Amino acid sequence: MEPALRQLTKNLARLATNYDISGEWPADSIQHLTDAGVWAWIIPERFGGIQLDPVSMVRGYEAVGAGSLACLLILSQRDGACEFIASCDREDIKSHWLPLLCRHKVMTSIGISQLTTSQRRGAALRAKADGSGFVLNGMMPWVSGAEKCDFIVTGAETDDGQQILAMVPTNLDGLHIDPAMQLMALESSRTSEVHLKNVRIGDEHVLRGPTDNALKRNMPVKSLVVSSAGLGLAGALVNKIQRHSRNSSGELARLAEDAMTRYKAIRERIFKTAEHIKQDADIPKTEIRVAVNELLMRLAISCMTFAKGSGFIRQRDAQRLVREAMFFLVWSATDEVRAKTLSRFLDTTLPNSKSLQA
Repeated sequence: MEPALRQLTKNLARLATNYDISGEWPADSIQHLTDAGVWAWIIPERFGGIQLDPVSMVRGYEAVGAGSLACLLILSQRDGACEFIASCDREDIKSHWLPLLCRHKVMTSIGISQLTTSQRRGAALRAKADGSGFVLNGMMPWVSGAEKCDFIVTGAETDDGQQILAMVPTNLDGLHIDPAMQLMALESSRTSEVHLKNVRIGDEHVLRGPTDNALKRNMPVKSLVVSSAGLGLAGALVNKIQRHSRNSSGELARLAEDAMTRYKAIRERIFKTAEHIKQDADIPKTEIRVAVNELLMRLAISCMTFAKGSGFIRQRDAQRLVREAMFFLVWSATDEVRAKTLSRFLDTTLPNSKSLQA
């Protein structure tokens, strides 16, 4: 890892458990992201950013995730919103907002789970045409950092079954942000439900649509975002295992090395896959995601086993890392990812399944 990224990881890690316990917005950690120039990573150069190549982006997300998964969640959701803006056809919107986002003058996030993975009853957002704009009614079930956002990028369904993608300012009448959720982990991401009642947006807020698939993006690195985050957390877990196993011998020492070997194999696979993205090659993103899920669960169990009683104490890093690993079982987890993840642990073979064992 590059020295600057290694220092960023250390800066974030020093603060992570305290913010996890308090559940407060990680203001000091966010400042470390700003000082490191992280907000420019995803922004195209013509709007003031540096738009990292896929390999560098994986490396950057890995560094942030290793230091603070809550910060990585905030960053990834913000970057997802920036990707949607950058890939839209509205030059007026891009030229105005992307330079501001690059300098972290405004904050945003995404609220699209109502169109993707949310299975919550009533988790829907409807858009009704109103002149040159739309009136929105419904909810966004999951928006990280909502209370800190100037606007949220979201998707909604029209009456005829099409979709729109829009930037919704958080100060509009009819928009309500619930108190942050009480989560198993990552409470400092300040993730909330957002409710909209007769919220009107104008044409200047519409990024795409109505169209059949408003969520289509042109930036392929998005397929490795969750896996890159998981890689960072895996690195933090395996390092914690190594520290706790220093005084171990015999089978325990060997098992600690086995954990490191598994981690290194998956890490190598992810970086090789990121290289293939640059060549426009098809990538087995589902298989990689499942392999990362399996790795994290194994490392979480191993970390708790090596940490023993100290790993069960809320104020220790080990318990935070173990809880954070559970998030990957639900984060953007499609039915296919969930089924293949469970099949690994239930020792069940699925039809047409592929193997990606470390």
